[in-house]
Amino acid sequence: MEDTGSTDPQNIDYLEKEFEKALDLHDARNFDDAASLYQNLLQINPLNSLVLNSYGTLLYQQDNLLDGPPLIKKSIILNPNISIFFNRMGVVERTQGDFYQACKMFERALLIEDQYEANLNLCETYLKQNDPEAALEYGRRAVAISPNIFLGHFRLATALRLVGKFNEAIAEGNEAKSLNPTSPDPYIELTMSNIGAEEGEAGLNAAVKGLVLAPDRLESYFNLLGSLNIWSEGKGKNTQFSVAPGNLAIKKLDIPFWGQCAVVANRSNPLIWFWHGVNCGRSNLLEEGLSSLKRSILIDPEHGNRYQAVSLIFQRYGALKEAYFFAKVTRLLFPSLGFSSHILWETCFAQGQEEKGWKHWASRFDYHGAVERYGLPENRWPQIGKPNGKLLVCSEQGVGDEILYFSCLPDLLKQHKAIIIECDKRWEPIFRRSFPEIIVVPRQVKLDSEDRLSYDYSAITRKYKIGAYVLCGDLPKIFRHDFKTPQNESGCLKSNPQRRQVFSNYLDKYTGQTIVGICWKSGFAPNWPSVYPRLSDLLEFLPNEDKLRLVSLQYGPNDNETPEENRARARLETIPDLDQVEDLDGVAALISSLDLVISASTTVLHLACALGVKTISTYYPNFRSSRGADPMFENCYPMLGAGEVFCSRKVSERIGETVRDYLSSGKVKSFKSFS
Repeated sequence: MEDTGSTDPQNIDYLEKEFEKALDLHDARNFDDAASLYQNLLQINPLNSLVLNSYGTLLYQQDNLLDGPPLIKKSIILNPNISIFFNRMGVVERTQGDFYQACKMFERALLIEDQYEANLNLCETYLKQNDPEAALEYGRRAVAISPNIFLGHFRLATALRLVGKFNEAIAEGNEAKSLNPTSPDPYIELTMSNIGAEEGEAGLNAAVKGLVLAPDRLESYFNLLGSLNIWSEGKGKNTQFSVAPGNLAIKKLDIPFWGQCAVVANRSNPLIWFWHGVNCGRSNLLEEGLSSLKRSILIDPEHGNRYQAVSLIFQRYGALKEAYFFAKVTRLLFPSLGFSSHILWETCFAQGQEEKGWKHWASRFDYHGAVERYGLPENRWPQIGKPNGKLLVCSEQGVGDEILYFSCLPDLLKQHKAIIIECDKRWEPIFRRSFPEIIVVPRQVKLDSEDRLSYDYSAITRKYKIGAYVLCGDLPKIFRHDFKTPQNESGCLKSNPQRRQVFSNYLDKYTGQTIVGICWKSGFAPNWPSVYPRLSDLLEFLPNEDKLRLVSLQYGPNDNETPEENRARARLETIPDLDQVEDLDGVAALISSLDLVISASTTVLHLACALGVKTISTYYPNFRSSRGADPMFENCYPMLGAGEVFCSRKVSERIGETVRDYLSSGKVKSFKSFS
């Protein structure tokens, strides 16, 4: 039968075919032809809700916000039972910044039908409102409805990352990547999730692929640098890994190199310049780091951390006057940044300006964080004369600092006999043994309901009739004010003689060899790797093992060390069954049984010095004194002068020469010998 009505405008089949043709053109983004068909259909039936909604959506897509949204609203009024109408209206409201109304539209859509689009849009909208918990619920529902759509997994990965579920986020990111392997978005998201999970190598693989796919995306560089930092702090720079495309093998990735790529691609971004400068500083590329930080300040001078970073690099460079100037500027312009006070007092001491340095030393808690202290007497020594009652010496900062500051106790005892000292409980046995005339109490710490730390001295103040107090960090200012009165070489601390004998007996198997303890880094090493010597460098320059035996005094786990570091560590004698973190009295006994100690500026260094053992410091003199000798310990021999630039191989070479000289003469020389 001949179809005589196929082109009749009143024929339903004809109208449906025309609408389908318009939708196809719309989907193909042939907006002009699609608009013409929509207009023709509305001339025939101006109340067709489907055509009204589709045409309104097209106009909205063409940024016609005057005519598009009213048509979508009209379609909803005519037919309020179609889910997609409310979903599209929600998108319009969200674009116009009305997130509340957008969510209402999406929720109405879901009341009609639990469909993918509305769930995904609610997930996206809550993400835009910084509510990842709410976004997570709808992201999971969207993926459950349509598990094979890339965008659902991608949004869900973002929500999971933002709530700290990094492993789940990585799984969803990988699913998104498999569904759309050419999109840079999953790789960028995977990088951030791996950064959160501290998976540096996986983050690097994703970051590099994201960079290849989207070299113009700013976040690609941020993410790459973030992954590099985590990776370098974890596994080191010898890890090999592969990245697509072409199975590109990247070996020994260089953080400064990628920073250079970042600043080339984003020359006007001050944050990129800042982080490039910081990373160069950490890698001892001081000139480039300084230049980058200056560029960051010139572009955006409103951030104090950039001035502070400049002062730190100047200090590392040995340009102490310049470091002091920038730290002073930072202090004046940005008083809340406490680390500048640290640079101020350190650079003053390094220039021999002790009086000015001590003034800045008074503000040391601006950086370290002043903990509230309760229940202390009103009198603070030495502002008052001889206290009416016992004098309490309060602990401050870390366990190594306690040993450093308490090296002044013999001087204090000459002025006050009735003394109470507060210290970490791990030090109690050694302080009681060394100073039987002193009352030793553990740190008077407490935690409130929100886990905030404070000190409460009320009980011991009443119990011991304390009349005045002094912070242990104030003792060097009192007794080493001009840095000319170092601690007696014999040491002020006494180790446990029975335990010392046990260690001596254990080490007797190395008869004829000089026994040297070695500690090459502290807990700050991950943040400042460039101020600690590499163990491999130290071992390269030390004499052969037939002349000396090295005993590890390195505390803490070695899980994240590189294979190179692990091989180097394997050459050291490790004392079995000694917890070098918790059993500090045992560590003291071990150190006392050694001939010599080599240590970074950490607890091991201060303890060895206080025990009277000859100790080579891989760093500067304590308080970075400019006078050559260490102002706190006469038996401490620093390998760097106050204005020198740290270099692992330079320090290691000096240590090797110093140890060889010690083996032949029994004497230790300081950095002055190398000047």
